[in-house]
Amino acid sequence: MAFDRLPESHLTLYSELLDQMIPAESAAVADGMLMGSFTSKKIKGNTYWYLQRSEGSKLRQIYLGPDSPELQRWMDQVIRTQEISRPDRAARARLGKMLASGGASTEPAAVLKVLKMLAESRVFHLGGVLIGTLAFRAYANVLGVRFRRASLQTQDVDIAHDPAIGVALARNTSRVELEEIIERSGLNLHPVPPLDWKQPSTSFKVRGRDLRVDFLTPMIGRESSKAAFLPAFGLSAKPIRHLDYLIEEPMQAVVMGSDVVLVNIPSPARFAMHKLWISEKRPAAFHAKAKKDRIQAEQLIEVLSEDRPDDLREAWGALSRTATRSVRSTLRVFDPEIVERVTEILDTR
Repeated sequence: MAFDRLPESHLTLYSELLDQMIPAESAAVADGMLMGSFTSKKIKGNTYWYLQRSEGSKLRQIYLGPDSPELQRWMDQVIRTQEISRPDRAARARLGKMLASGGASTEPAAVLKVLKMLAESRVFHLGGVLIGTLAFRAYANVLGVRFRRASLQTQDVDIAHDPAIGVALARNTSRVELEEIIERSGLNLHPVPPLDWKQPSTSFKVRGRDLRVDFLTPMIGRESSKAAFLPAFGLSAKPIRHLDYLIEEPMQAVVMGSDVVLVNIPSPARFAMHKLWISEKRPAAFHAKAKKDRIQAEQLIEVLSEDRPDDLREAWGALSRTATRSVRSTLRVFDPEIVERVTEILDTR
């Protein structure tokens, strides 16, 4: 068996944390992420109000308007909301610490800071999906297991976004100037120069460290290495073939460590099928990545075949005919017992 089950209390606590974070996130977005404090300026005898908050090492002031009874009432309401929500945030942090002490999968503080910055910038609200190894590690908490081969600590933050799906997911389509936010964040993230100097950067990296953020989007139509602009984020992303299948039906999950952050991740069943699909297509030079793809897929499929077989059937049914041939071929390298179980579930004989 490629996994150990965490105590039943894990799933109970995790569900409670998720149930608290989803409405809290929605309320924060509805309030325009009004985190910070109010400050005023006197200009020619008139009072003007600003929302002031820290963004990394810098203070940012957002103009609200001239002093008025209406603005005062609105600011009072925001302050009361902040005071009410402060204990809730502390309670969510405590739940995260309880889960971590009980064996939950956790991430380094640097990764949590990046994810928190992206969440507060409405990246996930506007349809961004966390993929890659960080998503795989999040599935351990979603499914209530500890993967035995989760060798896979990473500081690669991979964010996928399909503009077509993003519009459907978002409750509004207001644009985020994400590149500017990243530069002001104080996280020391800098654009990675692309190989083609005529192309915009699609990645950001901390100099001298492994921490990296990559933006990806589905490649539709002809093969192309040209970066695609994401209107919702105000930056460009690297187009990747078959990414649309992976992120078509995302779910919400909590990534935890020194903080707790609500993100979108792919369906675990689609993640597993996608890993098998792309592992078959990787060139020989990427043998190590293909092996990692298969290891992650095998562990997920073993859990899902026991706990969520219908999810596997649905993900299998959404594959193209070409993709099913690739997945069927890759499944043959799995443990024979898992192959037999999956074959029965999917009827892939």
